[in-house]
Order: sequence, then C-alpha cells, then structure tokens
Amino acid sequence: MRLDDWIDKKIFDNEKVKLTREDLDNYQLERLNYLIEYTKKNSPFYRRLYKDIDKLNSLDEITKLPITNKYDILECDKKMVCVSQSEISRIVSLKTSGTTGKCKTIYFTEEDQDLTIDFFGAGISLLAQKGDTMMILLPCERENGVGDLIRKGLHNIEVKPVPYGLLDTFEDCANAIIENNVNCIVGMPVEILALGRYIKEKHLNIKLKSILLSADMVSREIVDEIKDVYDCEVFNHFGITEAGLGCAVECSYHTGMHIRENDILMEVVDPVTKEPLEDGKVGKVLLTTLTRAAMPLIRYETGDIGALVPGTCPCGSPLKRLDYIDYREANVFYLDDDSFINIKDIDGNLFKIKNLINCRIEIQDKSKLNIKLAILDLNNDKREDDLLISKAKELLLNIEAIKKAVDTNRLKIDVEVEYTDKWLNYYMGKRKIIYD
Repeated sequence: MRLDDWIDKKIFDNEKVKLTREDLDNYQLERLNYLIEYTKKNSPFYRRLYKDIDKLNSLDEITKLPITNKYDILECDKKMVCVSQSEISRIVSLKTSGTTGKCKTIYFTEEDQDLTIDFFGAGISLLAQKGDTMMILLPCERENGVGDLIRKGLHNIEVKPVPYGLLDTFEDCANAIIENNVNCIVGMPVEILALGRYIKEKHLNIKLKSILLSADMVSREIVDEIKDVYDCEVFNHFGITEAGLGCAVECSYHTGMHIRENDILMEVVDPVTKEPLEDGKVGKVLLTTLTRAAMPLIRYETGDIGALVPGTCPCGSPLKRLDYIDYREANVFYLDDDSFINIKDIDGNLFKIKNLINCRIEIQDKSKLNIKLAILDLNNDKREDDLLISKAKELLLNIEAIKKAVDTNRLKIDVEVEYTDKWLNYYMGKRKIIYD
C-alpha cells in the first residue's frame, strides 16, 4: 500500500479512488482555515497572534500567518492549548538547548495520539506486512511513548511487535532477534549499525527483510553502511515530538520521505528572509499540525535544515517529499562567521571506519576537536591505534570546514581509540556535538 492510499481513505472516507495534488491542496487549505478559527476560539496565544487574520484564499497566503518557534512554547505554554485539562492524556517535557532550566511542554489528547498510531501502522506497512515480526529498538517502557505508539501501530497492521527498548548488550539483543524470529527492526541509526557490525563479526544466522531508521538524524553514508552490513532494504523516517512523532517516511523508491499530508503541512523557508523556497532549495523546515486538538502548531520552526524533493516520486504518489535533513540548528559549531561543523557530516565520514560502533564528538576551548572512537573488538585482535587515528583524521579532513580550520591553525584534532566487545553509549538520547 502507498501512503497516499491511506491518506485518500482518511480524507475522503473511501469515496475517492485516486488522490491528486489538487485534492491535497484543497483539503489543506480547508483545514488551515478551520485551524485559524479553532485556535482563535480556544487559545489565548493564537487569539492574540491571529487577531487581524481571517480566512485564507489560497495556500500561498499561508505566509500571512506568523512563524512560531520553541520560544513561543516556552513562554506561552498552556496559552497555546485548545482543550480542557480533562481532555489531556499525555504531557511531554523536552529539554531545550541553550535555555537553562526550561523545558518545552507539549500536550496531547488521546485522539491526537490515535492519529500517530494510525500513521505508524500505515507508514510501517510500506516495509512490513501481516505475519512479519518487528523489533522496536526504542524506549518502550512508557505508555504512549514512541515505542508504545509503534507497538500499537504494528498491532493495527497485524505485524508482531517485539518491544525490546534501547540497545543494551549486543548478545542479548541478537538472541532476542533469533528467539522471536524477528525479520524487521525499527530504531536509531547508529545503534542499528553497531548491532549489525556485531552480528556480522559473530557470523550469526540473522537475516532481516527491512529496517526503519527513526528518532535521530542520519546521513546517506550511514544508511549505505547499514544496507551493506545487513544486506536488506533500509527506510528513513522523520518525526519530531512536537508534531506527534510521525511526520514522513520513505517508500521503496527511496527518493525522499513522503509527508503525512492529511495531518501535517510542511514548508521550507529562507533562514534569513523567511520567504518560501522552491522545492530542492535548502532552508528552515516549518510544519503545521492540521488535525491536532490539544496543542496545534502552526508554521512551527522544527529547528531542522532541509529541503523538499522536487518533482514526483517514481511510485506515482502526489505527496510532497522531505529530503534527508542537512543538520539541526541547535547542534552546529561555528568555526568562524560563515563555516560550521555538524554531527551528520562527521558521522557520515567516520562511520566508514571498519567496526566503528560509536564515536563521541566534543569541542574543547573552541579550538580543539576531540574524537573518541569505540571500536568493536571481539577477539582481542592486534590493535593499531596509530593507523586508526590517522584514518579518522584523514576522514575528518574531507569536511571542508574542518580542513580550512586545521590548515589555518584554528582547530586541532585529537583522536582517542577505545576497544570494546560491548555496546558503548556515549550519549543520552540523540547524538550531538558536545561543547562548552
């Protein structure tokens, strides 16, 4: 099933037989106008923000609506909420980088979460079908957390869930895959790659059908490494907590992530002027939650820099597609006024190193790039630190901003190697550049 088949049924209740771009545009304009009235009626924040705004006559007029961001959530909090406290079924607090002691608080109704469960089922049906078994390598312990919502979505499409949780030990996880006849996995990219390198080194009889990467940004290079180590199809997913976790997912043509356009309207705007950019141009990713009841977000800055894919997907879907995210604004380190480094570029180069399972990236005193490599070593092989260190530095110098800073003596690189037969998690949550 294509994602637009599911969206067709959601929008038109089986009355349509083929969704068109015109259908989607008309639907989104209708939902936007409803959303303006709904939020003005129920939210003090939006009532003030939209006091001079009424009906939009076309989607192009969305630029009349002010852009919102994390600071609006931090400062306004419950003033953005559109339902009574009794209707709130889940509250999520997110730490915000650069804002000491403050968290973004996001509110959901049960119906909001049901929409995500439904999308997870539809999205995963692109890579797993009835009778398959999928391991969930994401937090599963909290009710209505990401792992639990995926579990519920899998039940909807009759795929057996194995809610494992985050990777802890390679042996236990691999045994769980074998014992449960797992043939699909969803999880974070680096953890899945590390597990795959362990499986390959141990020559375990594990053959997967498909993998879904989620919950963290990924580079094309890491996707290629994952494909190589598992020899299976790998799909990419984009989602953020503020939008209800699920936003876009690849189809089998892998030419961009199809956006969940019945629930999400996505834009890309110029980082400076905030003017809309044509498809293919890289800018700030904004999204609007078209069907959220508790805390709608309208033209919300996700903090991600990326682009929409131009043209139509070879699968024939009319849905817009989000390309791989370039980087997150909150996690770049500027080497000078116009050049910076980000973790996606560093990961994309370093994970070409054989048996690298994790790396810690730290900037010290604004002039030293400290890299710690975790190398899988199951047999206490001959350790070639100098060779690995030299290789890591060589790969890092493929990044233009780093090479320029090193060549001008503004940045020094220090590499440390740690050998292990265990999974080493250098981060709590998403991977990031650590700096003081």
